[in-house]
Amino acid sequence: MWSGSQHVVDLVQNSCSCRIWDLTGIPCMHALAVIHLKNEFPETYVQTWYTKQTQLQIYSNFVSPVSLLNMLPILLPPLRRPPDRPTKVRRKEPDKPQKIERLSKRGVEMRCSKCKIIGHNKRSCKGEVGQNIPVKRHQVGVRTQQQATPI
Repeated sequence: MWSGSQHVVDLVQNSCSCRIWDLTGIPCMHALAVIHLKNEFPETYVQTWYTKQTQLQIYSNFVSPVSLLNMLPILLPPLRRPPDRPTKVRRKEPDKPQKIERLSKRGVEMRCSKCKIIGHNKRSCKGEVGQNIPVKRHQVGVRTQQQATPI
C-alpha cells in the first residue's frame, strides 16, 4: 500500500529521509527497495556492530569474578527513624503512680447486664443454672402468619 510520501535514500551514506536506517543501523523498507532494484545484498549495508565477527570480538575477553568482601569494608545503610512516635522500650513498674488525667478500668470487676453476676459480661453470659433468662434467637426461614397471607 502506497501512502503517497517519498523518501530519499543514499546508499553511500547509509541513510534514508525516514531516519529509521540512521537510528538503528539496519536498512529500512525504503532502502531495501532500492537495494533490491540494484540487485545487491542487503547484508552489506547493515552496520558492522551487528556482524558475527564484531560480536565474537566483543565477547572474546573473559572477565574473572572478583571477591569484593576482601577488598571493601561492609557498609551498612544509615538507620532511619520511622515517621511515627518512637515506641517505649521499658515497662512501667506496677507500684509507680499513674497519671491523674487518664482514668483506667484496671481492677474493676465486670458485672453481666443480663444475669447481674460478677465475673463475666453480657457477651460471654451462658445463663446460670436455676435462672430463667429469656434468650432471643433469630430463626431463619420461618414465616409468620402475616407474611404467609397474600394481600
